[in-house]
Amino acid sequence: IGIKDGDVIGVLGFDTDFDSNSAEIWGPFLKEDKWDIATVMWNKMIEILPREIDLLTMFINKENKNCLRLADNLHFIKESEEIILRFERFYTDKLQDIPIVELSSDYYRDMQLLHDKVFPNTYYSGNKIIERLNDHRKVFVDKKDNKLMGYIYVEVNPAFGEGSIEFFAVDEPQRGKGIGNKLLTMALKWLFSFDSVDGITLCVNSANKKALNLYKAVGFEQEYQLCYFTKEC
Repeated sequence: IGIKDGDVIGVLGFDTDFDSNSAEIWGPFLKEDKWDIATVMWNKMIEILPREIDLLTMFINKENKNCLRLADNLHFIKESEEIILRFERFYTDKLQDIPIVELSSDYYRDMQLLHDKVFPNTYYSGNKIIERLNDHRKVFVDKKDNKLMGYIYVEVNPAFGEGSIEFFAVDEPQRGKGIGNKLLTMALKWLFSFDSVDGITLCVNSANKKALNLYKAVGFEQEYQLCYFTKEC
């Protein structure tokens, strides 16, 4: 925290992930005329950073010129640009009226194979997703002629009014047939069945035009754009 004459003029923090030995930087958040202390705050933060951390990451709003300049001065590497999309509760009336089809045990194996093929090195394997299923974690599917076309895995935390789309895949030969739209519709209908959920937010790589077009077709709207930076310690 930066303090001058008893007033808070800036905040800078980090969130550590010891599993990956990384830390996500939050900020700095500074008053417009106080950016001259940004480097001082940064150096103080580095002094208390755990020694196990060997990678720093930052997500910076593309309009935040001061933070972008700081990242450049600190020799961060720009990895990608991400677009933040949001679907608000009041859009649910525009969703297609389709049945919600939940994953059954008959299709566990097919779902596992599709997930592990599309997401081979991610944080949850197909088997782990199935182990996690409960009243607040669901997989919805589209199937035809006893064959799995695609799936979507979602989680909700009603106590905090939070819902998320974690994984979403359509079998490659079935893409371009409206299955993705159908799966997203199922997921959104279920997530908004919880009264505490007001909106769903997604982060999509700006280069993934197909995904962006699909989400927007369902009703997601762009909120802002982030630049993703990394730096080895």
